[in-house]
Amino acid sequence: MAVDIGSVLALVLFLVLVATVIYYSRKTRQIQQEAQQQARIQAQQQAQAQFEQWVRQHTDQLRTQIEQVARDKFQAELEKWKNEAERQIRKDALSKSANTVLGRIGEEFAPFLVAGRYNVNPKDFRHLGSPVDFIAFKGLSDDKEVEIIFFEVKTGNQNLNTNERKVRDAINMKRVRYEVINFSEVLEETKKRLREEVEREVEES
Repeated sequence: MAVDIGSVLALVLFLVLVATVIYYSRKTRQIQQEAQQQARIQAQQQAQAQFEQWVRQHTDQLRTQIEQVARDKFQAELEKWKNEAERQIRKDALSKSANTVLGRIGEEFAPFLVAGRYNVNPKDFRHLGSPVDFIAFKGLSDDKEVEIIFFEVKTGNQNLNTNERKVRDAINMKRVRYEVINFSEVLEETKKRLREEVEREVEES
């Protein structure tokens, strides 16, 4: 049986052509798949980059808004505190001023205000100021037995200071006495000390 060389060659060429078509078809699909995969990756990267840019942009805007709100709130609270502090300072100043005025009025008019309470004639009050405000010689103007009373004038919740407490304690412990000073004797003693000091200076020189 004779073999037709032409038919064989045609068959071989056909098979080669089919194989080539199949190969390039697969290669083309592979290239397309790789291109699609690369395109998807690039699209994802671009989308991620755009999303991150959007987040940064809106985060900055949100941070700016939050900072502005915080500044506005802080400024409002600061103004509120300043106004309240100023009102309190004015109130305290007025209160202290009123207490000072009342204290001075009390010191000046205490004899007239407390005279009836302690049954002391206002004429019997003597103003000292420190370390006690007044000494009253009760009964002196009425030619009666004299009682000596020490008065310290306070207003509000004021307390005695250290020196005032010392005077109070001395009076309560009866560490009080009466002395008569002969001023002529004092002058003579002073002159004598001066003469002695002068003589000592002369001897030493």
